[in-house]
Amino acid sequence: MFLPPGDPVQRVDGSRPAALETAANPYSAGSVSQSKSSTNMLLQGLKGGLGWGVAITLVHLVQGIALIMVLNTPAMTGFAARTVPMELALALVLGLLTAPVTRLSRSPWVQPLVLAAIWIGLERFVAVDPSKLPMWIGPTLGAIVVYAIGRVLWARRPAVVVGLAVAIPVIALAVPEVRDAMQPEIAPRQGAKAAPPGAPDVLFIVMDTVRAQSMSAYGYERDTSPNFDRIAREGLFFADANSAATWSLPAHAALFTGTFPSWNNANSETRFLDDKLPTIAETLADHGWQTHAFSANPYISDSFGLTRGFQTNDKAWMTGTSARNFSFIYRLVDATPFGGAEDKGGAQVVDNIRDWMRHRPADGPPQFVFVNFLEAHFPFQQLPREFLTKYQDRPMSELREVNQIAFGVQFGRQLTDAEFERIHQPLVDMYDAGVAYTDHLVGEVVDIWRDAGLLDNTVVVIVGDHGESVGEHGAFGHVTPVTEEVLRVPLTIRYPAAIPAGSRIDDAVSTVGIYATILDLLDIETPGVHQVGSLLPGLQGETVGKPVLAERYEEHMLADRFPEGTANGYGPEVNPHGRFRTLRSGDFKLVQHTTDGVVVFNLAQDPGETTDISANDKYTVQALLDELAEWQRKLGLPDLDAPIDAEKKLPEDLSAEEIEALRALGYME
Repeated sequence: MFLPPGDPVQRVDGSRPAALETAANPYSAGSVSQSKSSTNMLLQGLKGGLGWGVAITLVHLVQGIALIMVLNTPAMTGFAARTVPMELALALVLGLLTAPVTRLSRSPWVQPLVLAAIWIGLERFVAVDPSKLPMWIGPTLGAIVVYAIGRVLWARRPAVVVGLAVAIPVIALAVPEVRDAMQPEIAPRQGAKAAPPGAPDVLFIVMDTVRAQSMSAYGYERDTSPNFDRIAREGLFFADANSAATWSLPAHAALFTGTFPSWNNANSETRFLDDKLPTIAETLADHGWQTHAFSANPYISDSFGLTRGFQTNDKAWMTGTSARNFSFIYRLVDATPFGGAEDKGGAQVVDNIRDWMRHRPADGPPQFVFVNFLEAHFPFQQLPREFLTKYQDRPMSELREVNQIAFGVQFGRQLTDAEFERIHQPLVDMYDAGVAYTDHLVGEVVDIWRDAGLLDNTVVVIVGDHGESVGEHGAFGHVTPVTEEVLRVPLTIRYPAAIPAGSRIDDAVSTVGIYATILDLLDIETPGVHQVGSLLPGLQGETVGKPVLAERYEEHMLADRFPEGTANGYGPEVNPHGRFRTLRSGDFKLVQHTTDGVVVFNLAQDPGETTDISANDKYTVQALLDELAEWQRKLGLPDLDAPIDAEKKLPEDLSAEEIEALRALGYME
């Protein structure tokens, strides 16, 4: 039989089988049904992805806001809000990819459970510490509960579910904003004096997390600090400067008030510098300086009391670039070839300062400008490419993994010897790159004053607030260790009118003395109490910068990640539990702990602090304890185990005027 072209199967009556009719005609009922089925499947996938996305986003958002509240960090609402659409978008994509599973079963739980399994895998992939299961499984388990509640409510009151999905994020984001709004406003300074004619600017730069031993000025083999080195050659170089604390809040509080953490009460257990002691910014504002803070570090904020006295604050930390490691979605984005921020806000800080200088009136009052650069801080790989590759050429994926492993150690992750060996050198290379980038930014800021012709009439102070452990004593990071890697910091002061170029002080000094030194250079009487005097007499060979004390209070949230006893393998200076106080005296370092007792190191013979000599040199131990007790008595420092709210004793050598000033400030009855 002859079949006409194009119609190979045809009955005698001219009709065709229904199946072939459907195949030949895309608009037939069967094709339409199949198309509708595929569309419905994709819609179901999207709906499931949206439902799951809302659930996990709510959990992560509430978790993040709770962390903000517990740690007392500023609201950072914009950063937190940006995570919401990012997580929802990821959930929708996964919803589409898992849409076919909706055909495998009529159960409404198939897809969400598949999504939960995928999400657990993603959480595990970027976990801060994979050994801590609750840290990366907890959010997904919480989201399953939220999803289940949502399904039950949806069947009865869909509008309630929609309302809650909108209201909970809004309320969560508003909570820290309301907290900040309820904090008492800092009253403007009243009756400020006019600064003397020709008074200098003050440029106070903190190289956050930069330790002395990783800078070329301190003998490091890598040329990490050419700009700092130049300023040091033009002014006063301190060969052995020591921080009073191990992390930003207490270290800055000590710099700003000239007092130790146990006296100013800004530490890990309070997380706030109260208004009972005058800050350097307040004092200079009272004497006619305009005061400004530029920082991408969220600790330099009203939330921690560190911005008291600053008339303007650029709040560069609001971009959130320095907080990316604390967010699941940003850790995930940064683990892709397309993710990662170029720095932690340092470039923005420099741009803000440059823009401020362009608009500064030529005939205005002198300026006090405080700058904090966070670029040597974790995450180490978050640097401009030209600096990140300065000392290594490893693939970015390896650097991210190495950084994440070391970050986890700070929260209790235990490393094998093989893991330690694998990550140690890459971390050193990245940290050195962060130091070099910080130094580069410092040079850019100093050059802003140099190019404006103002540098020689500017008091320039450049200091590290604290250092960093990069594997020494088995530790990574700061906060916990009281080792020399964390406590010894760079320090230089430049002011040609009072400091000859090429000056140097080799003895150990405390950076707490910077407060009195700045006021000394400006011929301003130091208000209230300062516990370390001006460092300037050291130019004439006098002993300055004493006592060299450091104090570390317990960071409860961090310590809880370490069961009692697990930190013993790290050495006697890295116990996350309890409190530490250290004293430098000559070649010796005394380390006092609330439960571990006392250890002593001879730093001249043992700079790596590997051998405790306390058992074999009782005479030295007793002499150091006596010296520490004398300093406590003289300065009014509380005992190491004193309650945090215990009344402070007054230093012995206060004048009647100083006592009255403290009474007026409310620091004593």
